[in-house]
Amino acid sequence: MISNYYRNTRTFRLSFILLIGLLGILMQSTRAKAQDDALAILAGGTEDANKLLGAYISPMGQSFSMALGQNWFNTANALKTLRVNVQVGVTLIQIPDQHKFFDPATLQLTTLKAVGGNPNAVPTIAGDRSAMSPQWVITGSLQDSTSPGGTRSFEYPALGEIFQGLGLSMTFTPYIQANIGLMKNTELSIRYAPTLDLSTLGNGIIPENILSGKINFWGVGAKHELLQWIPVVKVLPFSLSLYANHSRMSYELDTRIEPSAFTAYNVAPGVQVTNRTIRGSQDFSKQQLFMEGRATGLGIVLSKKILAFTPYASIGLQSSSFTLAVKGNYAVRSGLIPSPNNPANLTEEWTSINNPLDIQIDSEQQLRMGLGLRFKLVLLALHAETFTIGHFKGYSAGISLGF
Repeated sequence: MISNYYRNTRTFRLSFILLIGLLGILMQSTRAKAQDDALAILAGGTEDANKLLGAYISPMGQSFSMALGQNWFNTANALKTLRVNVQVGVTLIQIPDQHKFFDPATLQLTTLKAVGGNPNAVPTIAGDRSAMSPQWVITGSLQDSTSPGGTRSFEYPALGEIFQGLGLSMTFTPYIQANIGLMKNTELSIRYAPTLDLSTLGNGIIPENILSGKINFWGVGAKHELLQWIPVVKVLPFSLSLYANHSRMSYELDTRIEPSAFTAYNVAPGVQVTNRTIRGSQDFSKQQLFMEGRATGLGIVLSKKILAFTPYASIGLQSSSFTLAVKGNYAVRSGLIPSPNNPANLTEEWTSINNPLDIQIDSEQQLRMGLGLRFKLVLLALHAETFTIGHFKGYSAGISLGF
């Protein structure tokens, strides 16, 4: 791809909506810029854009999806048959220091290039706001019979500091959960929220053409006491259960980003861009930003009731994934076409790209270990837990009401 971008493009920052309404997507956004700047990075090609954006948002994606899979249990004991309780809580996961920067050299980029600053340590979304960020340029070449070899190389400092730290040190997810006891010391847990239509937030205060989309959230878990099946140890003074759970939250936001009005500009002494053409579809009506977090856990939990207190410990495996996709058609600057009669007059070529971003961040089969304490008084119970998943550390707390 022959790449080019406006000579005076301003710095833009990426917006990530991570918490909306009651469902717990953390919203961490920066100041907006012109609409045509929002996908500026695509001018360097979709392959490089996916690699760079994936590295930038990886700490947020990993920690958010991990947090979805927490706070399912606070004791190894299952509820008695048909007994029910409802609990609410929140999980916090800290982002480790090693996730505050990434090295573009490991991404094998082909068109985008970091210059200045510290190009080997680019801030991620978790990086400090004051962290030095390099400038990004788009490299390429175009045919020019007046240049040696018939080609002219270009390196445009067009994207600016597109990856700046936002100081996102942790992510959190609240939840509401219903538990019911089944036969054979088995407990079923359900997390669910009706689809939230974002255009209805604020009872119509936010116009639908500004915020239109939806959030979906659900999860299912189970816990089963094991000692009942082992005659020799079922009299031991503690409880041991096998647990399994799966959670999923998705967020869809309708967008509308179209090419701005064209204005002629200079790219080099004596070389001017005088026109623009758009190649491909010009239907930009079905654009959408899609994010989804998933988490699956499997392990054992051990607990011992001591009066009103129940300490518990757990060990298991958890896999999680985070998806960020930009769907629909988007037009990006993709090259310069010399005029057949005058190579110094160029036409700015735009290309309509369908589904330009599809970033998948996976954290598979990580060891999870936790220690917690539950305090119960009649029908009300409080609990708190500290845990680790890989090299991430987290905290959970909640309150439950039994019937």
